[in-house]
Amino acid sequence: MRSQEEKPEELILKAKAVKLILDGKPEEALVLLSKFYKIRIPVLKIGLPKRLKRAKGCYDSKRKLICLRSSSEYRDPFVVLHEFYHHLRNERGEFSGSEKNANVFALNSIIYFKMIYGA
Repeated sequence: MRSQEEKPEELILKAKAVKLILDGKPEEALVLLSKFYKIRIPVLKIGLPKRLKRAKGCYDSKRKLICLRSSSEYRDPFVVLHEFYHHLRNERGEFSGSEKNANVFALNSIIYFKMIYGA
């Protein structure tokens, strides 16, 4: 599942980000990831735009804002990292990235966490 482009330090960083999110510190995870990828740190907010009531999260590229449906998503590494992926792609000036690729980014991060922390 590991991308050929990912180096060991990136795998460790993603695992640390998952741990921070699980520990209720998603802002710290976003700072860690943003510094590693050399991009602006996104803002994290609880509450979705009214048109997206069913989503667990979304990314607003104009405001550099990750919105989460509720406080339970605040500790959900999959949701936070999925939305961070969209931010990463946007900051790099690339297409925002497919949902599939955002899912892979988030899932791989969780897999690395389990490998490193034995969870």
